[in-house]
Amino acid sequence: MTVDPILALESLGYTEREASFLYLVAVHSGYFLRRQFDYFIDRNKGSIVMRFLEKARIAGHVQLLDTEHRRQVYHLFYKPIYRLIGVPDSQNRRIKGDADVRARLMKLDYVLESDHEHCLEGDAEKLEYFAVTRGIAQESFTTESGTLLSEIQSVLISLVDRAQPATSLVRFIFVDEGLLTTSKFERVLSGMSSLLRAVGYFELIYVAISDHNFREAAASFRKEFSAGAQSRQELLDPEWQSSPRTRPQSPLELRPLFTTLLLRFSYPSRQKNEPHGSRQGSVLTR
Repeated sequence: MTVDPILALESLGYTEREASFLYLVAVHSGYFLRRQFDYFIDRNKGSIVMRFLEKARIAGHVQLLDTEHRRQVYHLFYKPIYRLIGVPDSQNRRIKGDADVRARLMKLDYVLESDHEHCLEGDAEKLEYFAVTRGIAQESFTTESGTLLSEIQSVLISLVDRAQPATSLVRFIFVDEGLLTTSKFERVLSGMSSLLRAVGYFELIYVAISDHNFREAAASFRKEFSAGAQSRQELLDPEWQSSPRTRPQSPLELRPLFTTLLLRFSYPSRQKNEPHGSRQGSVLTR
């Protein structure tokens, strides 16, 4: 019998919405900020979040990490929680470096804002989706030992149409946590190229808090998918505004889309000499 992970977390003393939030954190990031819980429950700096954080801290489920500028980051590290949701060895419960923590917080922001999409939950669901639901040859996305390629492990993957997963637009979300160059993006893009072509109808979203690398990343994408590639830029700010996207007529042909997404949020700093701030730029040339 399959155990409902939300009910399992409620058994630890959490309310339904607290348990639902912790589930998202455990699956997608392992780390969270107070404002992210506020957004999830649609409240702003009330007593509810304080009771939740105190409950989790006293229970020994989360630990508070002090970062630069006194930004408080909460880490969900309690192994029994990960065991309850079926991922006892998840890397999310382990201590990470500053850059990795920031990337995970950015991923959680995307997941929270995109709750109308279905974000694939971990390697097992990604393997099943591409191999079974989409019927794609496994050599396009796995190693010789049958595990997911590291490039595919590193990105969020979401389905726009929950009801039609076999034909849905598939979004691959690359998070730039403050990179100085696009070298990492180019490696990930190259590693995912075979899978992206097999999916056909996909959108690659480059998420960052600065437009520092946007133009070069778009150029790399167009070079890899020169036929039919489109690009655009969007803005995600604390008001959680985003623009609708138009679905192409046919999901069967190669229809590569590239989108840049600015996050207007504050995250722990990685290094002093990296680009700071961001601004809304113009739509990139197609």
